[in-house]
Amino acid sequence: MSMNLDPRQRAMLREMGVRVWQPLAPVAEIQVATEVIAAHAGTASANSQFDQHFEEKKVVAAPVAPAVPIVRREAAPARPASPPPLAPNPAAPSEAAPAAGAQPCWRVGQAQLLYAETAKAGGARWLVLAQSPPAALQAPVFEGDAGRLLDNMLRAARLDRDAGAVLFAPLVRQAVSGAMDELAAALLALVEQARPDVVLVMGRLAAQALLQSSEPFGKLRGRPHALHGRPTVVTHDAPYLLRCPQDKAKAWDDLCLAMGLAARGA
Repeated sequence: MSMNLDPRQRAMLREMGVRVWQPLAPVAEIQVATEVIAAHAGTASANSQFDQHFEEKKVVAAPVAPAVPIVRREAAPARPASPPPLAPNPAAPSEAAPAAGAQPCWRVGQAQLLYAETAKAGGARWLVLAQSPPAALQAPVFEGDAGRLLDNMLRAARLDRDAGAVLFAPLVRQAVSGAMDELAAALLALVEQARPDVVLVMGRLAAQALLQSSEPFGKLRGRPHALHGRPTVVTHDAPYLLRCPQDKAKAWDDLCLAMGLAARGA
């Protein structure tokens, strides 16, 4: 026979140290409890499977795309059409060439005394007029390859040792029209200042302009001329001899002619 103790009785027995066992539940109650537990377990298992299925659906059905920055490209500005080339204006003459029918103007640069420290008393006086580019008006006489060649030519003629004075002046051809009497006046003043025994004109165009001659340069070379009453010899300029070194022998012949004329006048 089992004892059915109420809670108050069980508490009193525990206080006295008596261990009381709980009687088993009736079989009917155990079966009901088992069914309830099984039902809860099935529900939990179903709920667990559903939750897993839902998570898989969320991953498969709604993947999260990675964020991609949006770059807005501005439209490139339209390239302007190239303007058509300008047609030459026939009314405006070119600055690189003189007007039709006009003679190019020559400018005489400032004269410089060469080899002053070695000038020989009683030696011949020389005036060297050399066809030169515009830059030569401000550049030293013996600058660059052409300047060194000019120095070698004058030294070969012993102007650095035997001459009484060597005056050098560049001649620059300008692309504007000008009167020849202006050039003649400038040359006259220079000749009166230098009082040369011989004038050496270097350069084809310069020689034709100073002598006012249209003869080929080959005929102007090799014979004496006169410039404002002074003996004059023409020869090749140094830049030309750099381009055509085969004509250096002709230039030496011209120097020898000039040295002979200078010796007579000294």
